Amino acid sequence: MGSCVNYVLVRDGAYTVYSQGGGAGHGIDYIFAAGPEVILRFLDNLGDSAGREWFDDIRCEGGVLVDVDRRVLLLFNTVYNQVVYRAAMLEAYAATWPGWEIRWAYDGIADLMVYVGVDPAGARRDREPKRTERNEFGPDDRVAAVVTVRGADGRVRLYGLNPDMAWRRWFMGPDLVEWVCAGPELPESAEDMPTAGLDLDPAARRAGLWTVQPLRGLRQRWAELWPGWTLEFWGDDMARQAVHDPDRLYDSIRPSSIARHRGELAKRLRTCWSVRSTILARGTSEEELQSWYDMNFGLIRNYLDADVSAQELERLAALLRGT
Repeated sequence: MGSCVNYVLVRDGAYTVYSQGGGAGHGIDYIFAAGPEVILRFLDNLGDSAGREWFDDIRCEGGVLVDVDRRVLLLFNTVYNQVVYRAAMLEAYAATWPGWEIRWAYDGIADLMVYVGVDPAGARRDREPKRTERNEFGPDDRVAAVVTVRGADGRVRLYGLNPDMAWRRWFMGPDLVEWVCAGPELPESAEDMPTAGLDLDPAARRAGLWTVQPLRGLRQRWAELWPGWTLEFWGDDMARQAVHDPDRLYDSIRPSSIARHRGELAKRLRTCWSVRSTILARGTSEEELQSWYDMNFGLIRNYLDADVSAQELERLAALLRGT
């Protein structure tokens, strides 16, 4: 199935859920950057994907809910969700979705299900993390998440988690403290921008959490998994954890970085959204294009049926860039 996603369209008090695989999660950022008019045409032409299954927490790599009645856009993506790119994407969306409320679905597909009144229990797929004696994060591993722990001496130590089931470590409960502290501290050389962080104070039995990755029910199960511990959810505010070591942890999201990534998003829209006139201008024959359309190669039928002109695409790209 490749990268699996669910789209949900709410209109006239009813909803339709669409299911797509084949790497669809790799296109959420630029597809929905096109704004409501284009997206409604796009979704209305997904008839063969309508009324299908909701993907579960493990399989679903992205989801977008478009509520036409209330003008709400609710989305998440685990593919193009690096902190700076995501911040730029949401800022750019404000230009192409004017008057809409744009929300991030921190609990992933479950947030979309709850929004339309579906029990999110069907999305849950519990998988225990692989049991090891201690955190085996290595100096060459990519930092997927950071855990900070305040010791009895008052010093706050930093530990990295690699992408191998990093988010599932939160479900270990208080055992996580001993497990992570038995491993190496985060190397000074670590430069990766994490997508989640957990700040722990064992003496106070307090935790702070930020993330741009789906939480998969963690907040709902916190009291069960971490008995006696309080959780403060910080949304995507990584700065709350970065205060412990601002020079080594996360850099601020500079306006120049936002502008650069908005430009990248605009470029992805212009180059990845298929436009009939542009394809034919490159030398593709009508017969070849028709064969691609019939096979829906790379979802080309969905793009072409949305009937976006090259001029409209350029106008949208300018809005995304902020120019």
